[in-house]
Amino acid sequence: MRQSYAGYEITTEFSEAAEHTTHGIESFVEWRMDSFDWLDRALETDPDCVFASMVKGLLLVTARSQNFAPVILECVDHGESRKEELGEQERIYLKALKAMSEFQIFEALEAYESLLRFYPRDLMATRFLQAELFWMGESRWMHRVMKNLEPDWKPEMFQSSYFYADYSFAHEETGSYEIAEKFGRMAVEMDPSNVWAAHAVAHVMEMQNRSNEGVAWLSSLSKNWNEKNQIVHHAWWHRCLFHLERGESQEVMELLSLEVRNPDSLRVKQFPDAYVDLQNTASLLMRMELAGIEVGENWSEFVPLAESRMEDYTNPFTSIHALIIFAKSGLHDKAKSLILNMLAFTDLDHGHLGSTYRQVVIPLAEAFMAYVEERPKQVLEKLLPVRFILYRMGGSHAQRDLFWQLICRSALQLEERSLLKQLNSEIQDFGFSMLEKRKSYKGVF
Repeated sequence: MRQSYAGYEITTEFSEAAEHTTHGIESFVEWRMDSFDWLDRALETDPDCVFASMVKGLLLVTARSQNFAPVILECVDHGESRKEELGEQERIYLKALKAMSEFQIFEALEAYESLLRFYPRDLMATRFLQAELFWMGESRWMHRVMKNLEPDWKPEMFQSSYFYADYSFAHEETGSYEIAEKFGRMAVEMDPSNVWAAHAVAHVMEMQNRSNEGVAWLSSLSKNWNEKNQIVHHAWWHRCLFHLERGESQEVMELLSLEVRNPDSLRVKQFPDAYVDLQNTASLLMRMELAGIEVGENWSEFVPLAESRMEDYTNPFTSIHALIIFAKSGLHDKAKSLILNMLAFTDLDHGHLGSTYRQVVIPLAEAFMAYVEERPKQVLEKLLPVRFILYRMGGSHAQRDLFWQLICRSALQLEERSLLKQLNSEIQDFGFSMLEKRKSYKGVF
C-alpha cells in the first residue's frame, strides 16, 4: 500500500510512518537537527518502510564519512530486498542511494535529474543534486539545474524559501551577484531562520568585500538558527572572515571557540567529526596566520578531527584541510603519510574521486608541504599547473581563495612581479573585487 504525503509516494501500511518520513525530509530541507529522529520514528512505526530507510542512507551519504558506510549499505540492502514493491519514485531514489554508496556520482546525478524532471518541486532531490554538484565544483551545472526548476516555483508554495536559497547560491557561485542577493534576501524575508539563504547572501558580500555589511547581516539573523545543524558553524565561519578583514582578531578567536567549533555544543555532540567543522577550523586558522595573527597551540586542538580522515576519501576538500592541520601542528610525518594514503587510493579508484585526488588534491597537498617548509619555488611548481582545476575538489570560490593566497604569497616571496600581475587578473575573473583593498592580500598587490 502507498501513502501519499507532501509529494512523495511512500510504500507503507502505516500513514504515521509516511508522515514521520516526510517530517524527516522537511527537516533535512530546512537544515534542522532532528531529521534522523523523524526517520527513526518512521522505521520504529514500520520497519518495512523502505523509503524512510533510503532517505536515512542518503542523508548519511551527505555527511561524507566512511564511518557511516555500514549503515548506508544496510539501507541499500533494505531497499533492494523490497524493490519489487516500490513505486517508480522510490526506485529512482534507490538507484541514487546505491550509486552514492559506491561513489558512482554521475549515476546518482542522473537519478536526481530524472526525479526532478518528473517532480520539479522535490526539494530533497534538489538539495541532494546541488550538494553533489557543489562537491564536484560544477557551479555552472548547478546554476543550469536551478534555472530549469525556477518556473515551477512560486513564493507562496510550501518551503519555497528553501528553493530560493538554493537558487540564490547557484547564482552566487556563477557570479550573478545581483540575482543571488535578491533571491537570498527574499528567502530570508520568507523564513528568517533560513540559514542557507543567509549564507548565500554572505557569499555575495565576501566576493564584493562588503565586510561591514556582512557582519551586520549575519549578526541580525544568527538568533534564528538555534534549531539548525552544522551549517550554522559555516555561517559563523563566514562572519569570522568578515571580522578578519576588519582586523578584529580577538573577535575571530572568540567566535572560533564559541560558535565555529564549540565541543560543548549540541551540534558537535551530535556529529563530533563533521567534515564542515574540519574545513572551517583549518581554513580559519590558516587565514589568521596569513594575516599575521598568532594562533599558538590552537592547531593541536583539531588534530583528532584530522586523524579521522587518514583513510577516508569520501571528500577531497576535507582531505586537504586534514593535511593542513597535520602540517601546521608540526606533525609532518602524519601529513606525508596522508599523502601516501591518498596516492594508494588513486591506484585503487579509477573513477571521479580517484581522478580528483590524483590530479588536484595530491599536487595541492605537496604544494602545501612545500609552503610550510618554506620552499616557495616548489609551491609554484606544484600549484600553478593545477590552479584552474582546483574547483574539481569542490568547495566555493570563497573557500578555495585560501589556496590562491598561498600562490600569491609564494610569488611575492620570489619577487615574481609579472606573475603577481597575472594572478591579480585571474583572481578577479573568479569574481573577487577590490583585491588591492583586501587585508587578505595586503602587501601582495
